Amino acid sequence: MESNIHGNSANRVYQLKEITSLIKESLLDLSSQEFWIRAHLIASRSAASYRHYYCELTDVDKQGNTVAQIRAVIWQSEYNQILNKLRQVGMTDALQDNSEVCVLCAVRYHEVYGLSLNIYDIDPSFGESQIDLNRRQIIEKLSKEEVLKKNTETYLTPAPLRIGLITRKESAAYNDFTKTLYNSPFSFQVVVADCTMQGENTKKETVSAIKHLAKAKVDVICIVRGGGSQLDLAWFDNEQIARSVINCRIPVWVGIGHEIDTGVMDVVAHSSFKTPTAVAEVLVNILQELMHRLELAAERLQNTVDWRMELSGRELSRKSQGSLNGFRKQYELVLQQFANSTLKIKTQFEDCFNDKKVNLNNKKQELRHLCDLSLNSSSKRLTVTCSHINLPRYLKIVFERKMNLINMERQLKAVMPDWILRKGYTITRNLRSEILRSITQLQQDEPIETQFTDGFARSVVRKREDTDNETKN
Repeated sequence: MESNIHGNSANRVYQLKEITSLIKESLLDLSSQEFWIRAHLIASRSAASYRHYYCELTDVDKQGNTVAQIRAVIWQSEYNQILNKLRQVGMTDALQDNSEVCVLCAVRYHEVYGLSLNIYDIDPSFGESQIDLNRRQIIEKLSKEEVLKKNTETYLTPAPLRIGLITRKESAAYNDFTKTLYNSPFSFQVVVADCTMQGENTKKETVSAIKHLAKAKVDVICIVRGGGSQLDLAWFDNEQIARSVINCRIPVWVGIGHEIDTGVMDVVAHSSFKTPTAVAEVLVNILQELMHRLELAAERLQNTVDWRMELSGRELSRKSQGSLNGFRKQYELVLQQFANSTLKIKTQFEDCFNDKKVNLNNKKQELRHLCDLSLNSSSKRLTVTCSHINLPRYLKIVFERKMNLINMERQLKAVMPDWILRKGYTITRNLRSEILRSITQLQQDEPIETQFTDGFARSVVRKREDTDNETKN
């Protein structure tokens, strides 16, 4: 039949039932066999509905990665027998969620419900699951290093309003968490790090998000996700994620859906909660309790201030009245003393003023007499001096000195450059404004400037003739 399908696939369209029937016939030989399987059991949410037990069998490697998974069912008759068997050996919890089992199975394929395994028996001698083993080993290792409670010792601010959130954005966990915060009367600021909450990228993205939010200076970091199977939640049972939480200097709160057992994150985190909503509610409760304490403190402070103000007001009124009475008496006394002092000072000032006035008149008379004497004496000396002065002689000396100055001025003008230029002479300078007094100062092709009485002319030296050399030759 398989060869017919491949041969005619281009010419015929098959009904789905034909294909599922073909799959069932292909698995007929395998379905007749029974074999023991060791796997990790994940119970369905409706595991015991209709008196049957529905679950999934998974295989997990040492890193917690799922390498195989298939649906399984224990029908009612086998389920009762297995329960009785487990009760007899005292292992009634062997079929609980997140347990590793060894079961006798057979392959079954249904055209509607697909491939599954039917479980007929169980070996009750199996130990803990790979997930539990991995979780226990991580916790024991960190416990030996005495770092499990390191994050619980970090400081949580009394008013954590800046929240770092690690979750899948727009997920149910994100919506529940943010809705609870934003519906509160407080101004929360949420810095979101969008991360995968299950799968191979969970470790890398979560560790990176914790480092990023720590640098963002948030008050608390919240790692939340919705419910899921134990296998889905086991991605957070990772040593690297645990160490990033332990070494984080900011409190880390988790709410990743563990309802019964305790994961690694629940142990190493600052605080652990069952759901994302519970994490948000605690944050809101912290602010509400703080607000309540502040309101109580404000009320007590107001009462204390009012009471102290009333007592102080009474004391101030009493002291003000006493001070007013004392001030009035003191004012009248000081006013009387001031009037007496003013009168005394006035009398003293008048006496002093009269004495000074008499002294001033005496000094005035003495000064006038001295001035008269000094003027008479100076007048006599001036008359004697004038009698000795020969005016014509001094006039002749002044005339001679004046003529000497006129002659010197003429000589000085005669040597001035302007007078020399007017006589037809010129002054030659180089471009450095140096006066050229000898032909030896000239260089071939050197620019020079000649000053006349009415302007300047510039030229270039083309040839130089030394008259001294010619005379010698």
